[in-house]
Amino acid sequence: MTIPSLQPGMEVDIVCVGSGMGASCAALVAQAQGLEAVILEKSDKFGGGTAYSYGIVWVGGNHLAEGMGIQDSKEAAYEYLNHLAAGHAIEANLRAYIDKSPEALRFFCDDVGIPFYVVPGFPDYFQGMAPGSLSEGRNLQVRPFESKSLGEWHGLLRAAPAVTHRATLDELTGWGGRAQPRNWDGALIRERMRKDIRTFGAGLSGYLMGAVLRRRISFHLEAPVQSLVVEAGRVAGVIARQNGNEVIIKARKGVILATGHNLRNESLTQRFGELHATQSLLPHSVDGDSITIAGEIGAAVSAKPAFQQDLLYSIPGEDHYGTPLYRGVTNNESGFPHSILVNLDGKRFADESIGQQVGATLRNFDVRKHRYPNTPCFMIFDQTYLDKYGLGSIQPAQKAPDWLARNKTIKGLAQVLGVNGDGLAKTIQRFNRFSAAGKDSDFGRGEFPFANSVSGDLTHEPNPNLGPLNKSPYYGLPLELAATNLTGIITNESAQVLHLRGHTIPGLYACGSTSAHYYGIGYQAGCELGGAMTFGYLAAKHAGGA
Repeated sequence: MTIPSLQPGMEVDIVCVGSGMGASCAALVAQAQGLEAVILEKSDKFGGGTAYSYGIVWVGGNHLAEGMGIQDSKEAAYEYLNHLAAGHAIEANLRAYIDKSPEALRFFCDDVGIPFYVVPGFPDYFQGMAPGSLSEGRNLQVRPFESKSLGEWHGLLRAAPAVTHRATLDELTGWGGRAQPRNWDGALIRERMRKDIRTFGAGLSGYLMGAVLRRRISFHLEAPVQSLVVEAGRVAGVIARQNGNEVIIKARKGVILATGHNLRNESLTQRFGELHATQSLLPHSVDGDSITIAGEIGAAVSAKPAFQQDLLYSIPGEDHYGTPLYRGVTNNESGFPHSILVNLDGKRFADESIGQQVGATLRNFDVRKHRYPNTPCFMIFDQTYLDKYGLGSIQPAQKAPDWLARNKTIKGLAQVLGVNGDGLAKTIQRFNRFSAAGKDSDFGRGEFPFANSVSGDLTHEPNPNLGPLNKSPYYGLPLELAATNLTGIITNESAQVLHLRGHTIPGLYACGSTSAHYYGIGYQAGCELGGAMTFGYLAAKHAGGA
């Protein structure tokens, strides 16, 4: 198995930059139109940030839900996403997504053969709280993917670090949720690990790579794009670097940028970010290249608040592909019972099971003290939590490692962490009363059906997200803010990149997390990948003249 090197004088119809959902989908659509496409990936693995994701694609009014008898409409889907946008939607792009995502999904199911299916019982994020929301039908995932089916190419597919990428969402729900690893089908997980069968985004990336290989679409790894080639006002290709050499690749029809977030680019983070965080759950190759190379030729960039906020921790000695492995607690461990998030005052500040509420309150600014009162923050939990759920690679009931802060008393733990002891003790007393009643009167934790499914213990009653902290010792985990995607290239409804002056830049397209958020400042699982799929589809169609 040999990937040929980039050659001077290369010329194709469409250059797709990146190898995640957006770039792969665009290349597959281009090939279906009889066009020659090439995929250029910066890292030495195929899959990009998609491989680390949930792998969920959100599509309203899709044919798969219709086949199950689920009632939905484009009008309801629009109403829901427009509500989430909070007045910040790019209206034409949101309309295009609602209108064209079912068409794009059908193409990738029927023509490409990607086995999407409706996640049964999986609700919209704000189901019952936002107009147009549904209890199931719009969230889609793929069947488990046997990555060794790629043959000699198998080693080039990016793997995800989480063991949950061996099970489907419906399997996890049936086992009691992500909070119940002791109830998971261990034999099935071990078998899938032995055969390298992947799910979630890791499985989706595998299906995309397999489709690219079957259709003989050329791709190149370790080939970062340095800049765009502009001729007579039109983007006519890219300059890529490989093996220390710069190579010009001409694009007859267009260049499609799909390199993901600008997460680890310190310069962009300092310029556009409020909290200046640069660590991420995503691969280190995802660092905002598209923002830079498109900005160089006048592309308009949007910077909007991103209320979905991950909080991270790392376990000493753990790495992934040679870099420290970060784990996220948001929409995950911080929503499990027997845990809370607190600030330095020892106070809770949000519904810990909902990442968007956590993110919004992390940005609260105390004018009198002139600081962000909720950063830094800590996850506090007790022995019951550790016995039932573990933490990261620490298995349930496993002895707590030496690096994990603990104390027999709450005030003692507060002193270890530098947190206000009286405040923490009062907070835990109050939270324990809420847990006994099954109702969080301060922040409504456990009231989101989405949080019950994703970050709850479905075997725990009366509330899957609430449980007291009352078994010594008590533990504290300092958390680090994750980088968030604040910036995106502004595009139109065909994914064409817009210039600062408002006109399109001929020959240049962007999709996925590279582009500005089409549905504003909201968050719905599946809309990032859904947008990558849909606007990658529309970009290739437009570039090809369809």
